Order: sequence, then C-alpha cells, then structure tokens
Amino acid sequence: MTDNVQKVQAGLVFLGKKSFDIATITCSVADALDRLGERVQERRCESDSQATVRTRRLVCRVRITGGRPLPRIDTTPAHILDLSLERGADDEAQAETSSETLIAHLLAGLQAVLVPDYVQWTDPRAVLTRAEFRAAVANTAAMPKPARPAPAATGRRRKRLPDVETAYAQLRSQMPGFARNRTEEERLDALRAAFRDPDPEDAAAMSAPDDIREPTAPLRLSVWMLTFAIGLFALPVAAALAVINLLRGENMRLASQTAALTGTFVVLTTHGQIAQAAYLLGMLGG
Repeated sequence: MTDNVQKVQAGLVFLGKKSFDIATITCSVADALDRLGERVQERRCESDSQATVRTRRLVCRVRITGGRPLPRIDTTPAHILDLSLERGADDEAQAETSSETLIAHLLAGLQAVLVPDYVQWTDPRAVLTRAEFRAAVANTAAMPKPARPAPAATGRRRKRLPDVETAYAQLRSQMPGFARNRTEEERLDALRAAFRDPDPEDAAAMSAPDDIREPTAPLRLSVWMLTFAIGLFALPVAAALAVINLLRGENMRLASQTAALTGTFVVLTTHGQIAQAAYLLGMLGG
C-alpha cells in the first residue's frame, strides 16, 4: 500500500445497549468483500471490539466504540460500529469498484443483520435513519437509470457498478444539512444508484471470465512449480491444471486446492480406501 492512503469511513449507530459478536461481524465483512471481487487474504479479530480484514489492495477495519454526539440525534448513542476502508491512491484510481461503493454494500449487509437505529454515511454530517437507508437500497432494479455518456473507446472493462462516483457526489450534496429544499426521494436517489443493476449492454463485459492470474512473477512461477509437482503423482490432473494456467492465468489458490485433492486421492488409492470413501460420500449425499 502506498504512502498516500485514501480512507473512507462510515458506521452503524445504536441508541440502546447491544452485545456484538466481533467474529461473526468480521466473517460477514470478509464474505461481502469476496463477493464484491476483493480477494480476502487475512481476517483477524484483535479484541472483542476491533478487527481487521485485509485484501490484496485494501484494509478494512471494524471498531465498536462508545457513543458520541451525531447530527440529527438528540441523545448520545450507546454504541457506534465504525467501518473504514483504506486503500492506496493509485489502487483506488485503478480499482473497478470504488471504496464508497464497497462500504455502501458492507453497510447494507450489516444493517440487515444488526438492525441499527441510524446509518452514518461517509460524511460525518450525513446521518440516515435505518428506514431511510433501507428505502434507499430497496427495489433499485426497478428504478430508472440516469443518463450516462457513451463509453470511451478504450479496451478497459467498464465498472460492474456504474455511476458510483457521480452517485457519491450527489449523495453528499443531498444528505440532511446539505440541501434542505430537496424532497426525501431526491435526497436518497443517489444512494440507490450505488446499488442499481448494470444496463443490459454491460452483460457482455460482466459475463467475461475474470483474470485470476497472480500479480507477481514469483507467485506465477510457484504455481507452475506446484503444477509440475502434481504431475509426478497424477499427470492428467497436472495437464488439466496447466491448460487452466495458460487460458485463465496462474492462480495459487486453485493450484493449492488441486494439490490437496490430488494428495487425498493418492493416499486413499495407496491404502485401498477409494471404495469405502465413495460409499461414505454416497451415504452423506443420500
């Protein structure tokens, strides 16, 4: 991660006392990041109120704190679950999904389970009630899509979630305290845009297989060495893995899982336990 770190922070606000399972929250955040295309490399609970999830290019920090004064809230909340994303400026510029969109989806997943009283958006002054937040992210597929300029004539794949930067800028200007003369529907429309499904013309780009190639040459070389090692025990499996390496790119996770499965079947074959293992699997499946 570069020295110039971009940080985005939001949170869930709870007026009453509540107990939290930091391990469950951490797993939920990590699973959501995986679904959004950020490959999780580490998830760690540092205490019962703090955890960290790391991917290739960003760090997500979860922190449960005591209450502090917030706009729109007359009383001091009992708890605030702070969620922050940190990513280098270069990684943020090249990312297919911006940090604002990632944190919006993380908030949407957590609020459905934890049921907070308020949701604090990325600007400290932008505080939504839970009903407002749910209204903003519900039934977005049926919402009309804003007009967009024609795609640029570059070969780079378009973002999976379009209009994110525009939506974020509009949201900041339309939250309570920024534009009081706007209606609630107009004020929340920008947040809906972050969850809206892509246009049909995006289907071809989205259906194209993702590049699973490892980012560095040493990792790619390690994948090939592991492939050759698998070939010593199961040549057909190694040949299939080599084809995947050539077509999709070298991926250490895939190669490791293939090696583990190959080793398991080699051991079962050596001890004559294939039939018994197949019988047990059949009993479990039945």
